[in-house]
Amino acid sequence: MCSSACRRLLLVLAAGALLAGCGDMMFYRAKSDYFPLIPGSRWTYDVGGNTAIDSVVGDSVVDGRTCVVVLRDYAPEYWTKDVAGVTQHTSLILNRGGQDFVLEQEYRPIYALPFVLGATWHSTYRDTVVVQGTDTVPVRDSIDCRVTAVDDIGTPAGTFVQCYRVETHREVEAAELSYTTDYYEWLAPGVGLVKRVAGTDSLVLTDYHTGR
Repeated sequence: MCSSACRRLLLVLAAGALLAGCGDMMFYRAKSDYFPLIPGSRWTYDVGGNTAIDSVVGDSVVDGRTCVVVLRDYAPEYWTKDVAGVTQHTSLILNRGGQDFVLEQEYRPIYALPFVLGATWHSTYRDTVVVQGTDTVPVRDSIDCRVTAVDDIGTPAGTFVQCYRVETHREVEAAELSYTTDYYEWLAPGVGLVKRVAGTDSLVLTDYHTGR
């Protein structure tokens, strides 16, 4: 029979093993790329029974900044990434009387890096734009993000471990372009976005290839 001292030793050893395992997972997450922007990468998603494809096609210069071009279901998006985070070129265009007016145009921080459980970030764009000579349109575009969990996610493309779940709340106030949205994303190490849920809509990874 194990003595009380023996039981305490076993508990200490078990706790040490658990902490070591947690440390290994934290190190694994810290060194992993959760948003690969590698030319040749391609992701295929199921979106409500339809197929959507994202692909990284190369570099460009937009608004004076070198960026990576991502075709999201064949529509170009422009992204940048460094050690501090990932930004996306964001535009809001208002059409009045057949004429386009730019309400917002900026590189907006989408993900703060590195991902850390519990981390939050926020950004707000504000401006007032004159439309058709006399009408002024106040513009406010804000996002609030939080890393809320580390999950294992099963998809038709496979099961992905140590996925960060990022919850985003966005509010746009810009005349008839105004809206509010909440969505949840799971990003997998070495793969990127594997699942997104917004209300009753969902996007789930079915196939992928990351270029090297």
